[in-house]
Amino acid sequence: MRDSTNKNSKGSRYNTDSPVVRPEWSVEVDLHLHTTASDGTLTPRQLIDQVAKTSLRTVAVTDHDSTDGVTEAFATATNYAQLTVISGIELGTETEDSELHLLGYFIDINNQRLQTTLKQFRLERVEAARAMVDKLAEIKRPISWQRVVEMASGSVGRPHIARAMVEAGHVETIAEAFDRFIGENGVARVHRPKLNPVEALEMIHDAGGIGAIAHPRTVNKLGNLVKQLVDTGLVAIEVYAEKYASQRRDSYLDIATRYDLVPCGGTDYHALGAQNETEPGTNGPPPDTAHQLLKRAIRMHGSNVGNIPIGMT
Repeated sequence: MRDSTNKNSKGSRYNTDSPVVRPEWSVEVDLHLHTTASDGTLTPRQLIDQVAKTSLRTVAVTDHDSTDGVTEAFATATNYAQLTVISGIELGTETEDSELHLLGYFIDINNQRLQTTLKQFRLERVEAARAMVDKLAEIKRPISWQRVVEMASGSVGRPHIARAMVEAGHVETIAEAFDRFIGENGVARVHRPKLNPVEALEMIHDAGGIGAIAHPRTVNKLGNLVKQLVDTGLVAIEVYAEKYASQRRDSYLDIATRYDLVPCGGTDYHALGAQNETEPGTNGPPPDTAHQLLKRAIRMHGSNVGNIPIGMT
């Protein structure tokens, strides 16, 4: 098995040049969706109203370092008998070699340890974002911090800076902003402190949830990290995600099979309005994936699963 060491692809999920690779099944599950609680542009209500018009039947709200959108998503979903919402989160972590994002599912959003840590994350995220805006001004690409905050309407993130750069005329696309300025190797990138992946996975478990590796394409030395996280209780890895070509998808499916991980996925939808952005209902894992994940959660936590949606009992 070859590690996915794709340093040049950092931030490329904002590059929409590739067409959607649709699965052979009807897409009923999307386990990676964002709202204005982090760096999406739709409120939780708007997101759920949108996905309810698609083929989707089970979705997870997985905002970056925030569960603030989950309660509103739950409430909105009561208007749609066919739709089940899973409480989720996406945590940014890092090692000496790579960033790795972990998705948490079925978490208790009221878990005190989780919320205390998330509050600190959000403060550090704002500090890093403000420092990037300052760096952009130093290299003659000024944007308004006030405008960034207005675009965020919640947790500030790099996509809001990218959108402000597009609006100011410094770049043509969000992808260009990441590739040249605020991506992993961007000249204005400022890193914030992050948890080690093992620490983040343990925090998800403490909240009664289970963990999955998000967009493995962005992870350096993926094989080594998978082995380490499996030993800590990793349950899943995104396979049916973004716009993976069949060869890349198969490589991640091989990893899932080797380590007995549930192959999951979703669109990583932010509603950025970019050309060819993958829309909910166009890509996602097999229809039984959410139930497979719930079985793993019950196997791990028993009656202490953080949150089991009513529609999945």
